[in-house]
Amino acid sequence: MISDMHIHTRWSSDSKTPVRHQIESALRLGMKHICITEHQDYDQPIFPPDNYTFLIGDTDDMEGYLADLAQIREAYAGRIEVLTGVELGLQPHLPEKLAAYARDYPFDFIIGSTHNFRGKGADDLRTYEGKSTEEICRLYFQEEYENIVRIPDFDVCGHLDFIFRYAPGAIETFSYSKYGDVLDNILQALIESGRGIEVNTSRLKSLGLTNPKVEIISRYAELGGEIITFGSDAHTPQRVGECFEEAGEIVKTCGFKYYAVYKERKPVFYKL
Repeated sequence: MISDMHIHTRWSSDSKTPVRHQIESALRLGMKHICITEHQDYDQPIFPPDNYTFLIGDTDDMEGYLADLAQIREAYAGRIEVLTGVELGLQPHLPEKLAAYARDYPFDFIIGSTHNFRGKGADDLRTYEGKSTEEICRLYFQEEYENIVRIPDFDVCGHLDFIFRYAPGAIETFSYSKYGDVLDNILQALIESGRGIEVNTSRLKSLGLTNPKVEIISRYAELGGEIITFGSDAHTPQRVGECFEEAGEIVKTCGFKYYAVYKERKPVFYKL
């Protein structure tokens, strides 16, 4: 079973699931590794009704998080390898802060995700006022590219086309050629810096697509990209490893034969 490299638990604002429940779910699926990757989004726009901070433990409690994972890792030793990760929220003004953060803690794996752009959340409907879908998506990808260039302190780009989850009509009207210039810039920047992309399956069951879409995964392969990880983005045990078998077949059609699991910030490759 493909290992899940994108998992949230009670240490993320938007999940109440105990860490052990996620691990038990992975064990039932036969996984050999699981990476806990809690949200750490500095300067996250906060708005009702949820008012999530998207900081670890709600209060940036890194010591508590690391201590909890260390204890759990020991408890499951020999049954499944529990890896320590984080999902960093990227914004163009944060390179120094995120560099220090990545340096100061012993992570196995860091996902870099663009959840916000132009100072607002991608899920905030105010973001879309007065703009066409194509304008909004292009603005998002341009800022994502800026994040990737300015912030080297992550291993894979999380759900690269995250904006498609929220921008009205973005999925239905997508063609690679429409955004090809900026998407090529994003993919080439990742490849040239030795970073990869995540194949996020959280919308595969409901929308029938991975994030990023298969056209983007294929183009990544065409440009020479080799590093892919799989992430369910699960916030509940039922969604751990969701649709991984289908996603594995999708990436095979794009030319991939291996996927990566990160340990101490280095990729280890496993056959699909």
